[in-house]
Amino acid sequence: MSKISAVLFDYDDTLAATYAPRVLAAEKAAEGILSPDLDMDRIMREWAGRPQMEIFRELSKDEDLAKTLFERYTTEYWRLSPTHVKLFPGVRDMLDALRSQGFRLGIVTSKPRLLKNDDGPFGVELELQRMDLMSTFEVVVGWEDPEEPKPAPAPILFALDKMGLEPGDAVMVGDSHIDITTAKRAGTTSVGATWGTLARDMLVETGPDHLIDSPDQLLPLVQS
Repeated sequence: MSKISAVLFDYDDTLAATYAPRVLAAEKAAEGILSPDLDMDRIMREWAGRPQMEIFRELSKDEDLAKTLFERYTTEYWRLSPTHVKLFPGVRDMLDALRSQGFRLGIVTSKPRLLKNDDGPFGVELELQRMDLMSTFEVVVGWEDPEEPKPAPAPILFALDKMGLEPGDAVMVGDSHIDITTAKRAGTTSVGATWGTLARDMLVETGPDHLIDSPDQLLPLVQS
């Protein structure tokens, strides 16, 4: 691997296990609005990596209805988050090891970074603060920041611009085919992280440059 100075991470199901509360929140949001026959677990697995608002747009085919679904989802997810969302084992040690070796870290997620609604603020920064990780990352790019979400290259390019880096200076680590496609389009090295992936076959088929099965495999990879 060429000289790498920065590591960008997806957040959901790469750093933190968020799938269970996301499915519960999506099911709650859909109650009484979408067909009860929808298999939300399958939908969330197949569309992993896409912004939740986009998923609701696809399901409802109506912008106002999608907004209502997203509002209901947001309320339920952030109610569940404090008790349901945890880092994957080994992730904190991985982040500490990368920083100790001088790597600059960032997050590029399809989750909102920090927004507000009638219930108050919500976004990935709240979870990072709760887990005492905000200072770990030089940049956090959320759904609302770039002009286009993943799998467009804009989120990664936005992060790199904030860091003053070029695509060749960084790797992008993610659990979904969306993350890998985004990395390829942005020109960064792509690393598939399998420990939290919801659709390993789709991840592998996208052809990541590297595939790792545990967090402790990342530091040796970026140092090689």
